[in-house]
This record gives sequence, C-alpha cells and structure tokens, in this order.
Amino acid sequence: MTISTTLWFVYRGMIYCGISGLLMTALPHFRLHKRALQLYWLMNLLVMGTWYVSQFSAQNWLVASAPLRWIVALWLNANMAYAAAGMGFLLLSLLLKIFRRKLHSLFWRKPNRLLIPLVCILSVAGVYEAMTPPVLRHFDVYPDQLPSALDGMKIAQITDSHVGDFVSSAELASAVDRLNAEKPDLLVMTGDLLDDERQLTSAFAALAQANAPLGVVAILGNHEKYQGLTAILQKYQSAAASSQIRLLVDEKMNLSYRGTAFQIVGVDYPILPDSRRKLAETAQMDYMQRSAEKAFRHVTPDEWLLCLTHHPDFFDLATARNTNLSLAGHTHGGQVIPLGYTVGTLWSKYIKGWFQRQQSQLYVSTGMGHVWPYRLGVPTEIVTFTLHAKK
Repeated sequence: MTISTTLWFVYRGMIYCGISGLLMTALPHFRLHKRALQLYWLMNLLVMGTWYVSQFSAQNWLVASAPLRWIVALWLNANMAYAAAGMGFLLLSLLLKIFRRKLHSLFWRKPNRLLIPLVCILSVAGVYEAMTPPVLRHFDVYPDQLPSALDGMKIAQITDSHVGDFVSSAELASAVDRLNAEKPDLLVMTGDLLDDERQLTSAFAALAQANAPLGVVAILGNHEKYQGLTAILQKYQSAAASSQIRLLVDEKMNLSYRGTAFQIVGVDYPILPDSRRKLAETAQMDYMQRSAEKAFRHVTPDEWLLCLTHHPDFFDLATARNTNLSLAGHTHGGQVIPLGYTVGTLWSKYIKGWFQRQQSQLYVSTGMGHVWPYRLGVPTEIVTFTLHAKK
C-alpha cells in the first residue's frame, strides 16, 4: 500500500506520457525517427518508473535528490503540454478539413518542428516558477469592528504546503523561518499540510519552529482527508501537548492579544474521510452548513472573529455569521493564469486574492506548494496580515 497520496498524480502523468508516446509512435505527422522514438520510450520508462517506485520506498527519492525532482517535473510537464498541443492540432486540422481548407504550410505537415520547442519552453518556465521559493506578501488590513487593542496584531498564513514529492519539509521549515523574521503574533495553517506520511514528523517539526506568541492554529484540507487522516490527527494531538500547535475541526477557540479576547473558528473540509470523491454540490453545501452550525455554536457576538477555512466557498456562510476576516486556500489560484479565470471558476467562486461581502473580508492564498509541479503567472506565496482599526 502506498504511503503517499500522490499516486493518483503518478497515474495521471502516465496517461499524459502515454498519449504523447502514442502520437509520436502511431501518427505520421508526429512520428519520430526510430532512434529518437526508442530514446523517448526509454526516458518514459526510467522517469515514470522511478516516480512510481518512489511512492513505495522507505525514503522519498524526489525529496532526497533535487536533480531527480527537476527531471521528473520537466518530463511530466513537457509530456502534458505535448499531449494537449497534439490533441489540439488534430482537432484543428480535422475542423479545417471539414470546412475544406487546404493545409499547405510546413507546420501542418511537420508540427513537431514547432510543438517540441514550444512544449519544452513552457515546461521549463512553469517548473522554474513552481520550484522558486514562495513570494512573501504583506497586507495591511482594516477589518470592520476591530477593537483598538488588536490594532497592530500580525497574522501569518501558510496554506497548501503539500509536503511530498515536489515540496519538502525542509522547504516548509524555510517558509516558517522567513515568517518568523516578520515577528507574527499568530501563525495559521489553512490546510493541505502534506501528502507524504514519510515526512509527517519533519513537517510538524517545521511548524513547531514558529515563534508566534499566540502559537500555530491549523485546519484540515482535502489532502489530509484523502489518506492517512488517523496518523495526522494523532500527530496534531501530540503536537498540541508538546507545543503551541492547535488543530480546529468545526470548533472555536479563544485567544487574547494585549488583554483583549478574540475568537478563531476553524472548519472542516467538505469531503468524507479516506475518499477522493468530491461531494455533489448540494451535499457539499449541506456538509458546510453542518460545519458552520457546529463551529459557530459557541461564538460570542461581541468579540472580534477570525475564520479559517480551506475551501473558500465557505465564505458565504462565514459572512452570514458575522465573521470579520476569513483566510482560505485550496485553489492554488488556478496555478496557471488562464485557469484562474476559466475552468478555475468551476472549483470555487473565490479563486485568489481579496473579496468583500457586507462586513466580512476574505483572502484566498495561492499557497506555498502544489502536488503537480507547475506554475505560470501564479507564484507560490506565504502571507502576513497586519490588522489596523479603522479611524
């Protein structure tokens, strides 16, 4: 049994490589020379085989070897781009033939002369951006009804670190160190901490490095619930006893800053444990509604309220319950610019950045990590928020 939740993405990568290989082998327009084709299939076997076997090894090979991580990431994304471009080429050429347009250009006869350099450039650009350390963003926030005593409180957010094949626990530790230098009063982790149980201990050790006086408050994302949830919950329980790390699952906690109390609500992600199956829209909303009823049950109306939610769409329920500020993740901002404004809207109404509804504000972070190692125009990030009372 695999000890990594990324095995599904390995299978997805195999599909992309299989489509690319089929195009290069079977179709005359895309067919490679014999020796180049043999080299391609050999690389496919070595790269994908190594990634697959790594899912079952005692140590994550991609974490142990940065060059291997780069090779796998570049190979994956080049094949994904080639498969997409090749299928697009076939569709477009079919449409042109239907409308009886003659294809005289060299591109239509030998598309690889353009496609292969193009997909290589796209792969290198996207993997480079994905592997670059996260941007540190700072925001001055002026939430409604902020007590004057909370003016100047600084909250740091890490979300979607996805410690696993392409983000190591050492990189999470580096992100925590960078945030420590900003001297936050509170660090929040808004879900999808890790995908690889082999790095469970080191990931929690990284979180425990936080020097925020009010500690670390975390919630669950969908990836914690895909697999290994029991081990993760046990680790959070032991961390709560030995350090200032607290997990909130549909519950509220009270904190105090400069002698003034405020409240934090943390809600669960709307998916069943040990399942990858996304709930139907109505079932998902019912799940969120039940989470809201449990989490906000003991909220005090006259105290300032912060809501932590992995799924940004919970914001509507948080607004209805007079939440002042909500912090979320999950979407990765679409990871690629066009996706955030097209199919990304199918994932959530709130893809990235700031949103306001009535008295409530929401920030959706693009996250510090990813399972699929590709970013283009949507860099990874870690964030600090300095709260200010409105004059």
